[in-house]
Amino acid sequence: MRLPLEGIRVLDFGQGVAGPYCAQQLADQGADVIKIEPPRGDWSRTMGTPGEDDQGGVFVSVNRNKRGICLDLRKAEAIAIAKQLAADADVIVESFRPGVMARLGLAAAQLRLTNPGLVYLSITGFGQDGPNVDLPAGDSTMQAYGGLMSVIGERGGSPLRVGNVVSDMLAGMNGFSGVLLALLERSANGRGRDVQVALLDSIVAFQAPTLTEFLLTGKTPKRMGNDHPLISPSGAVKTSEGAISYTVFDHQWTGFCAGMGLAELASDPRFNSPGGRQQNRDALSELLAPVFALHSRDWWVAKLRKMDVLCAPINDYNDLITDIQVRHNQLIGQSRQGDRNYPSLGSPIRLPGNAMPNQAPPLLGEHTREILSTSCGCSTEVIDELSARGVVLETKVKKENLP
Repeated sequence: MRLPLEGIRVLDFGQGVAGPYCAQQLADQGADVIKIEPPRGDWSRTMGTPGEDDQGGVFVSVNRNKRGICLDLRKAEAIAIAKQLAADADVIVESFRPGVMARLGLAAAQLRLTNPGLVYLSITGFGQDGPNVDLPAGDSTMQAYGGLMSVIGERGGSPLRVGNVVSDMLAGMNGFSGVLLALLERSANGRGRDVQVALLDSIVAFQAPTLTEFLLTGKTPKRMGNDHPLISPSGAVKTSEGAISYTVFDHQWTGFCAGMGLAELASDPRFNSPGGRQQNRDALSELLAPVFALHSRDWWVAKLRKMDVLCAPINDYNDLITDIQVRHNQLIGQSRQGDRNYPSLGSPIRLPGNAMPNQAPPLLGEHTREILSTSCGCSTEVIDELSARGVVLETKVKKENLP
């Protein structure tokens, strides 16, 4: 069955996570994605612990199903190659600071002189203009600047960051959505479209429930540890073996109390309203803790699920990758090319009947020769000359790595 984006050509100039993650989503749906890297490579190749072929986990996680070409964009001939590739592209993905692509002659308006239908996605830290436009931005600083760290942490403790690249992943998925909207619009009017996504915008929008609550009430949210900020009882609790997370909604309160063997709590004036339970959540937690400690996490998960109470075991990654639902959903797999194998997480977007077989992320410059030959019409002699002068870089893949 044909994949939705087959026939769409994407040039991925992104480095790090946000741009490459967007481009990977496009590749997963069938787009032909050409990743353009500088001679030193995408800097995410060196993040984390290098695995096979010295490619770090961050790079591997967001660059599957792409072909790779290495261009030294400090050289005019490399810029000419990039422009030639852009002339036949449907989508550009870039994540430089504003103005960088224009200085290279690769801005949207410049490329649309020869390709008016080009969809051009720019992912930045703070946006295309404004007082912070020239500041560097990354997820660690954006979680702080964007307010997320202020609501994460133990009660009375210091702010904490989420242990993942939140703003980049959000921006990448927002970019994917924006590109699809622009392609849909282009199918109607034939014109290209600029798509602009910022890490700041993405992480602020991500906090809509808690931030809107603040805007409505004027009350600055406090760090609540593992408790739900708007619901009590909730949070992480220790059992006799392991821990669980749970949340009890107002309409479940009476049944929950009965199921816990604490029916008298349902009418306790401290706890008989949502506001009262939130105001007295510490006292409520002290009453519930010894009951939870009587049985194991699996026992409590089964018990609470019978009550239809929202709950889950607190899984570490070892638990997660062996979980029966994770396995059923085929969320943990491999990408493969020749004898190269890398871990690969399943796409969160499913179109039943369509599936892109995962290909390993490209080695630096792995497809340089192929792309120059097939997409730019360069002869072997021309490619050899460009490589010798450092305009392009190509990686020689060992024969045993070839399919």
